[in-house]
Amino acid sequence: MIHVIRIVMQPARRSEKDVEQHYQDTIVHPVVLDDHADILDASTIDQLKQLFPDGQAQMWGVVPGKKNVNLSRIKKMRPGDWVFFSGDKRVYFGGTITLM
Repeated sequence: MIHVIRIVMQPARRSEKDVEQHYQDTIVHPVVLDDHADILDASTIDQLKQLFPDGQAQMWGVVPGKKNVNLSRIKKMRPGDWVFFSGDKRVYFGGTITLM
C-alpha cells in the first residue's frame, strides 16, 4: 500500500503586518481551543481536544481567496501532509496538518 504525503507550501510573508500578527497570535502563542468554541462545532472541538489534550494548538487558517482561487488546493490537503510557510525569500516554519 502506498501512502502519499503531500508537501504544502504556504506563502505568508511575515514582513506584512497582518501575516506577522496572525503568526504571533496562532503559531508563536498557540490557540486556546475553548476560546473559540463559539465558532467551531462540538465534534471538531472534541477531535481537537483528543489531538491536543492540553487544550491548545498551533493553527493557521487558509482562505478560499478571490473567486475561490485557493479552493482546489485546500481540498487536496489531508491530515499527515507537511506544510511549510515561506515568505521574504525563505522558509521559516514547518509543521504537519493534523485536522482539516
